[in-house]
Amino acid sequence: MRVTTPVFVMRRVRWSESSLILTLYSLDHGRISAIARGALRPKSSFYGRLEMLSMVDLSLSMKEGREISTATDADVIQHFQTIRSDAAAFAHSCLFFEWLLLSVSGSEPSHPMFHLIREVLNNFARGGPYWPVLCSGIEKALRLSGFAMEIDSCTRCGRPAREAHFWDGSAGGIVCDDCSGNAESVQPGILAFIRKSRSGRIGDVRRLRLWRGGYRQCFDLMRRFAEIHLDRVMKLKSLSVLEELEDE
Repeated sequence: MRVTTPVFVMRRVRWSESSLILTLYSLDHGRISAIARGALRPKSSFYGRLEMLSMVDLSLSMKEGREISTATDADVIQHFQTIRSDAAAFAHSCLFFEWLLLSVSGSEPSHPMFHLIREVLNNFARGGPYWPVLCSGIEKALRLSGFAMEIDSCTRCGRPAREAHFWDGSAGGIVCDDCSGNAESVQPGILAFIRKSRSGRIGDVRRLRLWRGGYRQCFDLMRRFAEIHLDRVMKLKSLSVLEELEDE
């Protein structure tokens, strides 16, 4: 079966001297893998068209029962060159993609997830601040993956708890004062940010400011939540690169 579908290039792995194995998120087929033979040859029709982060109209040969498809042609839709020319924007983009690689599986298509990826990259391309865009994108990705955090009602007793400042990731989110027990305390600004992200577009949260380190605390909260509910450790190599970049 031959198909053509818009995809985002999420990961590139060198398979041979001239070929690549690609991990892609496609509009019509969800997450897929494909081999691009000869993609690294300067005269290849793929050359320069399958860069990380790029949005590409990709033609594929897909066979039932095979996990890896074969790329046959590619046309760039959006290169996001401004992201690749900005170290901070690129590092945040790679961290977002690495998060998706660890949390999104299967080949079921999700148009909302595809459009979320595009929205996140478009906002990174606008320049900083990058952390609110990253955190908002992750919060939305969690919900689209079926792992929504409860931020309005106590996860233990069900009572409205918008003013509560306690969090139990294993229970699913916010905990009221009466049920707090051993729950961790959470800054109200983080919960306010998550609510803002949930109710609006990513571009709307760019103007919301948290204290120094606040967005990192928000990220870590979501990371711990994801590790519990995905039942896996989120080892994020891109986070180490970003931390080194921010320490310079």
